[in-house]
Amino acid sequence: MSVSSLKPSVDDTFYEYLTLNLSKVLNSVPRITNVQCEKRYPCEAGQIATWEQRHNVYLPDDMKRFYLSTDGFTLFWSYQYSPNDTRRVGYINIPQICHVTLLREKIECLMNAQNTPTSGASKGDAPNLCVRSKIFELSNICDIAKVCLIYESPDLSNPKIFLLELSTLKWTFLAETFTEYLRMTIAHLGLPYWELCFSNCGLPSWTEQLFLLLAPHLLEKSEPRRSKIWQNVPEQPPFNVLDPSIFRTKPKCTRQSQKMRQN
Repeated sequence: MSVSSLKPSVDDTFYEYLTLNLSKVLNSVPRITNVQCEKRYPCEAGQIATWEQRHNVYLPDDMKRFYLSTDGFTLFWSYQYSPNDTRRVGYINIPQICHVTLLREKIECLMNAQNTPTSGASKGDAPNLCVRSKIFELSNICDIAKVCLIYESPDLSNPKIFLLELSTLKWTFLAETFTEYLRMTIAHLGLPYWELCFSNCGLPSWTEQLFLLLAPHLLEKSEPRRSKIWQNVPEQPPFNVLDPSIFRTKPKCTRQSQKMRQN
């Protein structure tokens, strides 16, 4: 085997930077197996423009750079509960741009639910919705909740990311930017339903057991959840800063040129 064949490809290096070497971290954890990353072609600039024109909004700069580098990606891993029982549980999915779609629920219902007082609800955590607001679905968490990208007004180019609990229509703030949401996903190791850590309904019991086994520090309740994640404590896994410039390191590669190289 030649030395050159041992070197990672440009694609491999790009996804290592993008996920902050999460695959290597997971591979070093006992009982975690089958760590795989599904790589995708970058979006064409015309695809981004078509999406923006269809929905009459502009993607924020960090999200646009991301999709110009890769049209989403999926990373998954399995956990070995026993020698004969290995199950795929870890999952990170950033959807393709064509799958970032408007939420089907009527915005009037969400506005009415937002204005209805509920016990323990924090009004500052809810988006300021109006009839012109745009709500896009990024992820459906087992029909329990949805991760949403929200433009409070189409005129704004800084949408925020919220969690919508479907049973109560209650909003929970998750991230100021797409980059921050991506960092949170990586910090939670792709553990299933990690977004529910921030919700009122909480984690399913089997998922909570995985958290206690693999990342118990993420369930500590002595401090607010969001401040705990970003606090720089040496004994916790380091959380590197995701530099948006890495989205520009992957060379543009069309499907036609890829086929020509393979031939």
